[in-house]
Amino acid sequence: MQHLKITNLSFRYNASHSYIFEDLNVEFEPAWSAIVGANGSGKSTLLQLIAKELKANQGSISGNDLVYYCAQSTESLPKEFEALLFSYTKEAFKIKELLAIDDAWLYNWENLSHGERKRVQIAVALFLEPDVLLLDEPTNHLDIKNKNIVLQALARFKGIGLLVSHDRELLDTLSTNTLFLKNSEIRLFKTNYSNAMLEYTKDREFLQKVQANQNRELKKLKQTMQTQKQKVSQSTKKFSKKNIDKNDSDSKNKINLAKLTGKDKNDGQRLKTLQSKQDHLNAKAIKTDKVYTLGIRIDSKNSRSIFPLPIKSTTLKLSDTKKLFFPNLTVNQNEKIGIVGENGSGKSSFINYLLSINDFKNELLYIPQEISTQANKEFFQTINALSKDKRGEIYTIVTKLASSAKGLLQSQLPSAGEIRKLFIAKGLLDKPSLIILDEPTNHMDLDSILALEEALQEYGGTLIIISHDRFFLESVVDTIWRFTYIDEGLYTIDTTG
Repeated sequence: MQHLKITNLSFRYNASHSYIFEDLNVEFEPAWSAIVGANGSGKSTLLQLIAKELKANQGSISGNDLVYYCAQSTESLPKEFEALLFSYTKEAFKIKELLAIDDAWLYNWENLSHGERKRVQIAVALFLEPDVLLLDEPTNHLDIKNKNIVLQALARFKGIGLLVSHDRELLDTLSTNTLFLKNSEIRLFKTNYSNAMLEYTKDREFLQKVQANQNRELKKLKQTMQTQKQKVSQSTKKFSKKNIDKNDSDSKNKINLAKLTGKDKNDGQRLKTLQSKQDHLNAKAIKTDKVYTLGIRIDSKNSRSIFPLPIKSTTLKLSDTKKLFFPNLTVNQNEKIGIVGENGSGKSSFINYLLSINDFKNELLYIPQEISTQANKEFFQTINALSKDKRGEIYTIVTKLASSAKGLLQSQLPSAGEIRKLFIAKGLLDKPSLIILDEPTNHMDLDSILALEEALQEYGGTLIIISHDRFFLESVVDTIWRFTYIDEGLYTIDTTG
């Protein structure tokens, strides 16, 4: 049976002083295994190490000779896509059928939605039949229909599959093992995500109680040691001949007699015993991960200068075969609008059009569905060039979205989820009166999603959110604009909910 084995692996980026992994040992058998942790915990880094895109500082990985890594980004056309389209094997036809792949997509990549691109990525990954398949956020951008299509396709894979995702339904449906990456704590559970989370939480609560008891014992011991140190100090003074007159033989003889009987050693020996006990307790002390205080506040300028926001009726060309028509629309102040629709129906194109016809001045926070690698680098450089105080404000917000500020400061380039948090944090400092988010939960860990969800519920400004996350939308918006298909490649916007 094929195994993927990681032995004594340690890794850190060149610019960082801290190790992401240190002496990591874990083994995977054929099945889907979920890899779970906060943004920046090393999930994508682990996949890149297994895919041989990164090299470990020490240790080894075996069983990854035939490996394929399906990354988060959908920027580039997979180079093996043409081979899939022109393959006439039964399996190739089955994959194309399952994932509804269109041959024309090869020549129309730039016009494809991110959801369509994601399906291409997964189709290519399955077509290559690797022993080890690494998927980083495979359901990002996918609507409900296409997510179900992808789930059916991935369920057919019989090799070793490692899955990084914030999608709880996907994790529970596919995974039979769950690896938790929680800073210094790495644990593998032989069950799906939800069950593993219950076990992990139960174990953590127990360990926290043990740690609390250990801390109380150490605190009590420290106080006892302080008292004993004072006794030793007093004993030292008591048995000292420094201030005794050189002719006072009687006092000197008493001190000599006390030393001879060992009275001067008792307090010192007692202190050594206490120090030894403290060392023993520290050595076996349980250390649990730091738990961040989550929850951000989003303030608004409550500006009336851009509202109501009119959008005149027009038709947008989405591709050679698809168009989007919409009637006259209005975005009112403090309205919270959710935009839903199948992949390729023009949701992001509509937002781009809205941005192009308006001057929002400094009142807008817009975060696109995907941010290019180059844009990530440039934005991170912009953050690092800000004043110390301004960076401090940004990193405080990021910490409350469950990411480590220290880790970001040492990072060469943050993960996609961390970059998204940095965009949010920087934008919130301007107190926007309009927030437009295109698939905001993509790339973000579950704790961060919940923190953002709660903040948007309390936000007093205007919201426009594109999302396939039904639970997220239901908790945040009060109006739905649905992008629906009419016929012959024509879509429209239904604002009746």
